[in-house]
Amino acid sequence: MTLSESIKPMKEALAASNKHPMGETIEDKSSESALWVAFLQGSDSALAKIFEQYAHKLFNYGRQFTKDTEIINDAVQDVFYQVIRSKHKLGMAQSIKYYLFSSFRRRLLRLIKQRKRVVLGDDFEKTHGFQLRVDPDYHSISTQFTVDQRKILEEACNRLPVRQREILALYFFEGLSYKEIAHIMEFSQVKSARKLLYRTLDSLHGMLEKHKDILRMFFVFVS
Repeated sequence: MTLSESIKPMKEALAASNKHPMGETIEDKSSESALWVAFLQGSDSALAKIFEQYAHKLFNYGRQFTKDTEIINDAVQDVFYQVIRSKHKLGMAQSIKYYLFSSFRRRLLRLIKQRKRVVLGDDFEKTHGFQLRVDPDYHSISTQFTVDQRKILEEACNRLPVRQREILALYFFEGLSYKEIAHIMEFSQVKSARKLLYRTLDSLHGMLEKHKDILRMFFVFVS
């Protein structure tokens, strides 16, 4: 079987099902909902747990937009401050991760604009540099890929257009749905996110043609 043939079943599966390949189980969703309810009811331990689970994820996501850790930390703190301050206005969140990532991205890009003191066009959010990092903290990546293989994969990913890099990170590494990604990345339609992911997979296949072992391992990891 050729590599292009191996990609086809995964793309068909993505098109035919709303189930995410890296998705959460029913138990995960139930636990997350219970955690959010506890927070809304005033539990400090629930808030601490949410911060513990997601603060570092937001920080790592932010590092792919800027190297300025001060801005990233400020954005993370601002998001959680806003969550606490607006707690009485918040309802049930279908996904804590989606809510936090969406809020964090908007806040981070706003801070980058302000702190850099530059005049940027309306398309800044769509074009600002996003350097995808293949984080070894993901268990499957650290066990299946060597350091050199991760570097090759990361370099290939960062030759992709900015939007393609970001959708790889959000879909495969953060496990967000097409609907959630469409909102975060400001697509007008959910199908636009799906189409972008397909184009991204095709582009990545071409870039890693000389590294078939890495490409196969990547598609095993994400399927």
